[in-house]
Amino acid sequence: MKEFDFLKLKASLLVEGIGYEQGALEGLGTQFKEQNHGLFGWDFEDHVGQALPDDFLLPDGTVVQFRLNSASPYRVMGTGEQRMLFHDQEEVCPVSWIKRPAFYDKCTTTGHKMVRIGQIGGEDCLFFCYQNYCSHFSRHKQCLFCNLVSTSKTYGSVLRKKDTEIIGEVAQAAWAEGKVNHVLLTGGCFGEQKEVEIVSHIVTAIRQYTGFDRVPGTILPSPAKGDNIKRYFDTGIQAIGFSMEIWDERLYEAICPGKSEATSHSEFVESIRTAVRVFGEGNVYGIFVMGLEPRSTFLEGVKALANEGANVVPFVWSPNPGSHLAGHRAPTAEWFADVIREAADIFSDSGVPAGTENHCYRCDGNNLLHDALREKNIE
Repeated sequence: MKEFDFLKLKASLLVEGIGYEQGALEGLGTQFKEQNHGLFGWDFEDHVGQALPDDFLLPDGTVVQFRLNSASPYRVMGTGEQRMLFHDQEEVCPVSWIKRPAFYDKCTTTGHKMVRIGQIGGEDCLFFCYQNYCSHFSRHKQCLFCNLVSTSKTYGSVLRKKDTEIIGEVAQAAWAEGKVNHVLLTGGCFGEQKEVEIVSHIVTAIRQYTGFDRVPGTILPSPAKGDNIKRYFDTGIQAIGFSMEIWDERLYEAICPGKSEATSHSEFVESIRTAVRVFGEGNVYGIFVMGLEPRSTFLEGVKALANEGANVVPFVWSPNPGSHLAGHRAPTAEWFADVIREAADIFSDSGVPAGTENHCYRCDGNNLLHDALREKNIE
């Protein structure tokens, strides 16, 4: 196999999407992990009734999210432990589906399949969406890239609301299996006070069922402000994220009309500054949708948050069906690779702890920063 720039290849697979030969799906949903649409749909097209991989591995261990695009030049073929990735008719490299966790087939004491409660992101991140709801959709002011409501209606593959006790049961089963190292908790946008209470009950249940004093992982709630930041810390979760989405203020207001009315750019920055004081450097994340603003403003945001002692998680945008931006195009793979390597330079020079005990390169396949940091031996 010839040498590859695996970071750029991952960027290309996220930008172009991927297709498959039917035989390559053998063992999916039994031996290998399938999509379960816990929150968003990241594919370029809907696939109701067709199970698809959630994510897969490149030969160097890079985790890549599977984004279906039947028009993509990339296609996976073959059967067995390893499949082969092709670009048009040319072999690219072997790829491997990720093993399916055994707890996916187990049931909670309430009789629900555990996979409908929590799912594994990448190889080792246990994901819970505690409420598939966003108040901005009811006012037609949802973020232009978001398809949360559409995904829930299209697939209905997970419970929209989860009782705290069964979340604890799933966490216990997942950690007992040895599959996970961190948890990610999130929900759509709804009342902040109510959300703090819900999260407190959930984290308490996870701690009781797993025995953790503080739960390794991240809470990604509606924008936390003021005293609620300390309340989230007191739940026992180790890290917190803030979905800023876009750093450029005017683009943020245009792309996120509902969210920007509720939380301004400056409020986000001040909340992140406060959160770093509460949670500690490296345990706070600014979440961006990378590819919807210029390189200059994105990197400006990266540098600003690094200076505050925060990390970032920049998801690679794709034009998801059911969102207002469906059918648009993301920047090129080259753009993503160049910009994320510059972002990695900023973070490696900043001295901000990488926070890999809460989020790492194995957690998800839809951002590139951890991969760029791995190139610098920061894991």
